[in-house]
Amino acid sequence: MEKNILCTTTSFGASAPDALERIKSKGFTPVLNPFKRKLTAGELGTLINDHKPVGLLAGTEPVPKEVLHGAAAHLRVISRVGVGWDNVDRASAAGLGIKVFRTEGVLNDAVAELTLGLMLAVLRQIGFHDRLMRSGKWEKRTGSLLKGKNVGIIGFGSIGRQVGKLCHAFGARIMFTDPVSKSAGWAKGTAKDDLVASAHIISIHADGNSALIGPKEIEKCRPGAVLINTARGGMIDEAALAEGLASGKIGGAGLDVFDDEPYAGELTESDLVVLTPHIGSYAREARVAMEKMAVDNLFSGLGIEG
Repeated sequence: MEKNILCTTTSFGASAPDALERIKSKGFTPVLNPFKRKLTAGELGTLINDHKPVGLLAGTEPVPKEVLHGAAAHLRVISRVGVGWDNVDRASAAGLGIKVFRTEGVLNDAVAELTLGLMLAVLRQIGFHDRLMRSGKWEKRTGSLLKGKNVGIIGFGSIGRQVGKLCHAFGARIMFTDPVSKSAGWAKGTAKDDLVASAHIISIHADGNSALIGPKEIEKCRPGAVLINTARGGMIDEAALAEGLASGKIGGAGLDVFDDEPYAGELTESDLVVLTPHIGSYAREARVAMEKMAVDNLFSGLGIEG
């Protein structure tokens, strides 16, 4: 019987080599992502067919029903290396007896601090000034403070709440919207439409795959609003955002996630946008904790003592 563990994140083990050693110590062979980028469903299916893993340490690639049915004869556990699992058809997995886990809670600080960094970089136009100086130009463009701003958070789970705490510490006013009733003494719950209309900065921390900020929402935004997305690609309509930036309706944006990754679209041409290549989890401490938990979950699903 094959004893392979397919690791599909782009850099599994790079920050925590011990994770790979733990897998090997249990008699398994880790198989790493040969493309070093997000896989397509077809590429995942091919790798699963070639290596017949009993366990999948999954990244953000889609894991649809078709792939799961092709893997059902040998795949027993999917352990997501990350907090989300929307990319996995969990209903199909359950029907096939494949256990699915995620590393909930380990990325709160890493994603929240990146979100704060993007906000500050956009507000003070740090990237723009850095590019000017590297081109030999000493020019100054006036930015804005986070203090005193209305920060609207769409999705008030553990990461959204942590972002709110950080922004509140800077003296911002926090509002949020979430499908589940929640409360915080320093934040105001409100409807999404009201949040969009009144926030100076909108930060997305929700689950799902549909656009939460599209043309209609951008039209409702207050002039000069800043949009931040460190949650899921596609939650901000990228074409609508580009139009909003060009018209001046949107004052700036910070994006870590995109519809198609690697991203090379028109937003790369805008000085009003700060772009990062899906690095929300790429704080060393967070990667170590996340990969350790992912392996713990994998072993648990396989009925193995860690």
